[in-house]
Amino acid sequence: MPITSAPPLSVHEAQTKILERIRPLDSERVPLRDAAGRVAAGPVTSGLDLPPWDNSAMDGYAVRAAEVAPGSELPVALDLPAGTASGQRLPDAAAARIMTGAPIPDGADAVVPVEDTTGPAGEGRFAEIGEKVRFDVRPQPGTHVRRRGEDVGRGAIVLEPGDVVRPARIALLATVGRAEVLVFRRPRVAIVSTGDELVDIDQAGAPDRIVNGNAHGLAAQIAAAGGLPHPLPIAPDDPAAIRRAIGGALEHDAVVTIGGVSVGPRDHVRDALRDAGVELVFWRAAIRPGGPVAFGVTAAGRPVFGLPGNPVSAHVTFELFGRPALRRMAGHARCFRRPLRGRLAEAVSTRPEKAYYLRVRVEPDRDGWRASPVGAQGSAILTGLAAADGLAIVPLGVGDLPAGAEVDILPLEGWAPEVEAP
Repeated sequence: MPITSAPPLSVHEAQTKILERIRPLDSERVPLRDAAGRVAAGPVTSGLDLPPWDNSAMDGYAVRAAEVAPGSELPVALDLPAGTASGQRLPDAAAARIMTGAPIPDGADAVVPVEDTTGPAGEGRFAEIGEKVRFDVRPQPGTHVRRRGEDVGRGAIVLEPGDVVRPARIALLATVGRAEVLVFRRPRVAIVSTGDELVDIDQAGAPDRIVNGNAHGLAAQIAAAGGLPHPLPIAPDDPAAIRRAIGGALEHDAVVTIGGVSVGPRDHVRDALRDAGVELVFWRAAIRPGGPVAFGVTAAGRPVFGLPGNPVSAHVTFELFGRPALRRMAGHARCFRRPLRGRLAEAVSTRPEKAYYLRVRVEPDRDGWRASPVGAQGSAILTGLAAADGLAIVPLGVGDLPAGAEVDILPLEGWAPEVEAP
């Protein structure tokens, strides 16, 4: 059966066909400052012990535990602020004033917090060198001592392949002396916009023309998904011009086309993709908005997404199909936003032969989440999309739903965890 006459796929079927053909890109070594949000492509080991020496976990006094009991007094022999050189020795029958992070002096085996002591200036106040401090507790050996390497030992793996380099992991990598990290490369994504009616933003207000807002919105979506967007010049609705645009775009890691993918007399994208040697894997999905959506792969295995021209359709179809693919290319195992479960704030009218993705505002409710549809749901209504932070999903085969019906809600703002499968 020709692919253009095949029945439209469900969202799950389409997503499965896409991810079957997607592989992570090659790797590159980047400075730590550029690694946030990237995915580790190889293990990273610690170059240091962490902590690098036995040190104090509290502000207080380093002591020999056997010399301290409630009511006992010791003279202060050393002052050890953070940054003090290690290797100092605590004299017998003495205490060392010590700050958090300072090295434990040789001979000491415990730290007593200052609040459990009394100095000449009063309870919980530090004594000076030569003054005596009275202790209110009996410490055990090891009390409030952080041992060398107890967090990470030299040579231990601190980042596994597939780990996302989050801010806390960057802090760990820097602390153990790793200034670079091997990560999967970010996909370079060409954006090919088609349409005689389109102009660039600097021509806003031109008669009978509309600004190519889709390219700007999709560039932002691509960047948020971990890709590097490369918008190309607008191609007019001319077969030769579209072939040239697509031919130039195929040198990128992935291509997203906007418009011209349906069956109208001026829709030339599918023919141009075929002429460029792109294998069309599917065309059409049983969804609204965004039914006329295409996916193909080049001979080199690079993905090509043909998105509809209506702005909401382009946004939603990229969210459902393009975003997971780019995340997989960037090395992520978890490519899909995890749906929330909530209730519709009002009744919705849909048709059972399609799955509907309704723009909604998501708010916490006493029973979980409440999804309130935002304005008209037409595929050209940008204000509703701009106001929405989620998509309420009415599955294929369901149809109309009353207010209060339970639905899955796909968050759009990244405030829910990612999952491996849709």
